[in-house]
Amino acid sequence: MDYFAIIRQFGRTLRNLDAILEKAIRHAEGRKFEVNNFVGGRLFPDMLTFAAQVRIACDTAKAAAANLSGKEAPRHEDTETTVAELRGRITKCLAYLDTFTAADFQRTNADTRVVLPNRPGKALPADEYLVARQVPNFYFHVVTAYALLRQGGVEIGKSDFLGPLQFIEQ
Repeated sequence: MDYFAIIRQFGRTLRNLDAILEKAIRHAEGRKFEVNNFVGGRLFPDMLTFAAQVRIACDTAKAAAANLSGKEAPRHEDTETTVAELRGRITKCLAYLDTFTAADFQRTNADTRVVLPNRPGKALPADEYLVARQVPNFYFHVVTAYALLRQGGVEIGKSDFLGPLQFIEQ
């Protein structure tokens, strides 16, 4: 499995999320309301807030890169209360992800054990950790953030979620 390619995809998706947040800012300005109204938004009362969705997406990407490479991820406090601060969180996460190269994952294989910090005494094989845990968790939170902004009237679509694609001539 190309672990580095998946970490790069996390970065790409976080860049797309940041671009969507920029659209949310322009939407709020155009409609003359406070963009930070989105920060505490939820789809349902028992769900985590928009801010939590962004934080967890970033933390999931950071943890995957760190745990699969044997490095330690930086700790980011969960103190963001504005869209600008959430964008800053994304920027910090991207800066960290951008430090990785393919060489960082050369020693990682399907049998590499990834210790789970929130499950004492438990570990997962690297492939299971990434494909069954980190990737779905990452996209769950990114999609939920997207859905909250869409529900709030921000004019975004699938092309915003996917981001710019580099088409080639056939």
